[in-house]
Amino acid sequence: MKPPEKRINVSLIARKVDVDNQIPLRNYYRIADNLLKQASIYREEKNIVDLYIMLLRFSSLVSETIPFHRDYQVLHLKERTLYKKKLLTVLDELETLKPEFQHRLNELNKAHSAAQHPQMNGLEVTSYGSGQSLLEWPLNRKTHTSLDSIQPAIRAPQSSWSHNPNNSLSMDKQFQKLSISLPHPKMETLSRHSFLGPNGLRGQWLGPSAEIKVNYPNSADIVPTEDFGLNQARRQDKAVQEDDLQGNKSAMESVLSLDDGRWLHPAEEACPILTYEASENDFSPAIIRQPSPPPVLAQVQPDYHPISPSSVADPRPGPAKPSLDGMPNSDSYQHLHIPVRLIEDFLRLARENTAKNLETCGVLAGSLKNRVFHINLLIIPKQESTSDSCQTLNEEEIFEVQDKQSLFPLGWIHTHPSQTCFMSSVDLHTHYSYQIMLPEAIAIVMAPTDTASPHGIFHLSDPGGVSVIRNCQQRGFHPHEEPLDGNPIYEHCSHVYMNENLRFDVVDLRRHDILW
Repeated sequence: MKPPEKRINVSLIARKVDVDNQIPLRNYYRIADNLLKQASIYREEKNIVDLYIMLLRFSSLVSETIPFHRDYQVLHLKERTLYKKKLLTVLDELETLKPEFQHRLNELNKAHSAAQHPQMNGLEVTSYGSGQSLLEWPLNRKTHTSLDSIQPAIRAPQSSWSHNPNNSLSMDKQFQKLSISLPHPKMETLSRHSFLGPNGLRGQWLGPSAEIKVNYPNSADIVPTEDFGLNQARRQDKAVQEDDLQGNKSAMESVLSLDDGRWLHPAEEACPILTYEASENDFSPAIIRQPSPPPVLAQVQPDYHPISPSSVADPRPGPAKPSLDGMPNSDSYQHLHIPVRLIEDFLRLARENTAKNLETCGVLAGSLKNRVFHINLLIIPKQESTSDSCQTLNEEEIFEVQDKQSLFPLGWIHTHPSQTCFMSSVDLHTHYSYQIMLPEAIAIVMAPTDTASPHGIFHLSDPGGVSVIRNCQQRGFHPHEEPLDGNPIYEHCSHVYMNENLRFDVVDLRRHDILW
């Protein structure tokens, strides 16, 4: 293995994958199979570093991601038992490989440091990046023998306030600063919002009199919906007025007037609508009937109008450039080679649909050799298309073709027959499922009418774009927020190469034909 262009950061390359319940559980098991398939190839090629990293990824996926899927306890029970056994075997191999892996990793990182900083020759480099090293966690078999006992844990965020005894004083000072900067409320405002009643701060709230009661409507008061209306409202008002001792108050005023005469008079001048003058000689209880609520026209579901993908198109892709600060970049992706003729041949297969302004999509599959992926197969699945969307059908047929030839899912390709070359929000969600399966997966967009950019090869930025799509619950065409790391949501690929000598086959599942 040649010295890397950048230092190998194991913590980033083999970092934990967050579970996404929108991805079917069976797809996560397919990801695990792909990792073991890659590990098998690296084992044959005596590539200890990549073998160890693939086994780390597998261990993390099976022990830290899959058990937290909502369907883990109820679906694919045979797979659950099978992969627990595979995990124990992988942990044993990791223990065996660890010394050799650490030695080779140190040699590679020292070679890189020597090339970048000749003055550092002779100094041993042992840093693997910030955070806990992944060389330690998977090697304790006792922590992984019972995956069924794993439950999602909700961890409260730790704040620095809880570790310093002087934090209470600091917090008090912060609140004092806030209180000083805020103006004191007026007495009128305090009185208006006081819980002491309409007298506010100028009197004591004694509560409603025991002689006053509120009657809520019983079953006899409930009438069919069609009886509601202006006439019904008038009948309700009339009934309330007959029961009201005052006779000249509306139903709502009666409900709000719970004063039995013992509230102080100054507030009556400010809130005359809330006063209630009860006669001292009147000992009969006052009955207030709670009016039935008026009918409300509720809109159960808002109307959704179709949105053009061009009107909510995510920003143009970012350039193919390596990320900073050791984040994933072209060095952390395996290189991927595309046959030069694949793009031209796919356009020819899509020509009929393109003439009808219908999209066409295909699936890309290939092999891995010497740390390089090669696209060897183009699969045209059964599909349903419109002018701005394409949906594959019978996904199991696609998996069957790939599994028979032991190929990796390397991405997809589709046309924009009458639009420019970009990734719509629907395209981004579609590609997310491919990139979760394999980080190197690509999306090729063909736009025959876009003279400025007739085709593009894209993927989601990682981790920014991947995180945005994972947390997005919307469907259809919709805008997305910008990633928090400031990068574009998707970008041109920097790990892709066009290969003139690479041969490929085409399987058209629409006709069950192997074209060439």
